Amino acid sequence: MLEKIGLGVSIALLAGILPNAVSMSQPGLPVGLLHQAMQQQSTELAAAQKQLQAQNTPQLAVNGTLMLGHRLIYLHRVSAYNAVAWQTSSNPSMSACGPTRPNQIALSQDLFFRPNGGNRCGEKVDILLSSGQVVQGVVWDTMNPRYKMSADILMSTVQQAVDFGVQRAELRFLPRTGAPKVVDS
Repeated sequence: MLEKIGLGVSIALLAGILPNAVSMSQPGLPVGLLHQAMQQQSTELAAAQKQLQAQNTPQLAVNGTLMLGHRLIYLHRVSAYNAVAWQTSSNPSMSACGPTRPNQIALSQDLFFRPNGGNRCGEKVDILLSSGQVVQGVVWDTMNPRYKMSADILMSTVQQAVDFGVQRAELRFLPRTGAPKVVDS
C-alpha cells in the first residue's frame, strides 16, 4: 500500500517538473521508453486510486496534484503581484470579479473556473506557505492562461511582491458560512 502511495507521489512530482523541463517533441529523446514507463506508472496509479476509493479514503491524485477531500490543493507556484498596468491589464483597478479589493487572490484558470462553467468569485481561501505562514484572502481574479495550479497574492507595494518571490504552497478552499439562524424564544 505504501509503495503505491509513494508511486502516486512520485508521479505527482514528475507531473510538476517534467512538462516544464522537457518537451516530448524534442529530437533525441527516448520517447518510446518514456512513453512505456509513463503507461506502466499510470496503470499502477489507477490501481492505487481504485484501492483508495474502495477504502473510502478521500485521497485522489488528480492532474498531478494530491487533493484531500477536494478541499486542499498543492500548488506548483504561488507568487505576488500588484494592481499596476504592467503586471495586470490596461485597467488594473478592475479584476475578473469586479473592482480590485484588499486581500485579493488570483487563481490560475484551471482552479478559477469550475467544470460546470461557473467560477470561484468571492470564495474565501487560505494559502499555507512552506514557512508555516497562512495567507487568507478572497478569490477575485484570474491569472494568465499559461499558469497551471498557481495562485497570485495581491500586495500593496512592488517591493513586498519582490520580497515574497515565488514559492510552493497549499491552497485550502474554506467552507461557505451562512448567516446565523435567529431563533425566537
